[in-house]
Amino acid sequence: MIPGKISDRFSHVVLVTGARTWTDEPTMRSVFRGAWRTWSAENVVRPLLLSGNCDKGADAMAERLWRDAGFEVLTFPADWSAHDRPGLRRNQRMVDVAGDFLDTGASVLCTAFLDLCRKPACPRRSQEQLLPAGPPGHFSHGTVHCRSRALAAGLQVLDAVPSSVSAR
Repeated sequence: MIPGKISDRFSHVVLVTGARTWTDEPTMRSVFRGAWRTWSAENVVRPLLLSGNCDKGADAMAERLWRDAGFEVLTFPADWSAHDRPGLRRNQRMVDVAGDFLDTGASVLCTAFLDLCRKPACPRRSQEQLLPAGPPGHFSHGTVHCRSRALAAGLQVLDAVPSSVSAR
């Protein structure tokens, strides 16, 4: 299912990107509720979630929440055996499709669920990406990549960090 080949038009599209380590469901629910309020819930006729289809973390949580609410999900699994850096290719594809939906008149929002990079030997450890008052460190690489591609494409991006990070 891609925008030019769907019979029914989606009114609102949310591209979700987030860390595999994301576990903060209350924050995710709050972000989605905020989007609905911004859009005026009565205007959300047929929402769609675009997801990278990771089996854990933000993707899995968002997919479950949307399906439980009876909404549709379009997944973009990365082909880890076919390409070098397949997650980055997948991220760009999701952003491109989100842009296509925007071009058809849908309201489009990219939600970035940012969690700390957990790679112990990460060469980027010295690159600070957190809030000025936050702990030292940086966010998960794939989420930051997808978020930056969405911004470059002119999509509205809403950032969220887990309460455990923002409370530090």
